[in-house]
Amino acid sequence: MLATSAAPLTLALFLALPFTAGAAGWLPADGAGVCSVTDVDFSDARHGFAAGAFNCGLVTSDGGLTWTEIDVVPQQGQSLLFGHAADADTFYAARQSLYRSTDRGATWVELPALGEAGGGSVFDMHFADAQHWVAIKGGQIHVTADGGDSWTLAFPGKFNINFDELHAPDANILYATGGIIRSSGELGSVLRSDDAGATWTLLTFTHGKINATDFLSADHGIVSTQSQGMFETLDGGQTWTRIGDTPGDTPLLDLRHRGTHWYAASYGGCLYESVDLARTWQTGYCDPAERPLATLSVRGGAVVAAGNDGLVLFEDRILYADFETP
Repeated sequence: MLATSAAPLTLALFLALPFTAGAAGWLPADGAGVCSVTDVDFSDARHGFAAGAFNCGLVTSDGGLTWTEIDVVPQQGQSLLFGHAADADTFYAARQSLYRSTDRGATWVELPALGEAGGGSVFDMHFADAQHWVAIKGGQIHVTADGGDSWTLAFPGKFNINFDELHAPDANILYATGGIIRSSGELGSVLRSDDAGATWTLLTFTHGKINATDFLSADHGIVSTQSQGMFETLDGGQTWTRIGDTPGDTPLLDLRHRGTHWYAASYGGCLYESVDLARTWQTGYCDPAERPLATLSVRGGAVVAAGNDGLVLFEDRILYADFETP
């Protein structure tokens, strides 16, 4: 049984305190140990899962305020790149192959078809429903219509074209973004699908490697690049306009928005926030040890950021109002 019985009491104590709006911010979460998290996800306001390096994993049942360490597919001995919380008990994790747990990470089984499809590591996945999923594997896009029992190659790998993020601003429109760094320079990549991932169009992006992306709608998106700043598209990736530098002039590793509030996780260990469409940024938190922040989750209740060596941040603004309301 997971050691989470104290979490509701901890939360109740926070809720009982006389907080004021001006004091809201970020709390370093408890219980993350030294896990270096690469992906974090929530199925609802309370239940979340994080996957990380060297098979480490974390689970929470209080919205991310406290965590319990678990081993994720320990028999494989690999560092994970993707994690997804389908519900309070069902998690998915991936690297070379895809794995599922239905008991909050106590045991894991492999769904081997994606691993057998070739193409390298699984960087990101989109779960449209219980049967229809899309996966980035290396520089390829694969799709399944039977819950991972079989996969179809939707976009074959091409030289110097790589992706590491999937975004689905609506049911049919999907984007894959990323890029590579070569000795000759940076190359950015953007794919768009208008049919839920069945077919893809490679778009032109000439502003360097894309490190982080988020979309507000089917045609409106913002990306952060390795060294050329941040860019916006209003026409579904056909054209891009530079909107500013990255906050802190450091590479961003994740970019998310909830409503009009934007969040950016940086390689330098700082969490930045914007309320003007990523034009200007304020520092929400900087880790004293400068541990990189790798991933953000805006699903569920509080916003949670996670990164290297046990760094997990909880947006405690949610403790000032109704915990169940995002």
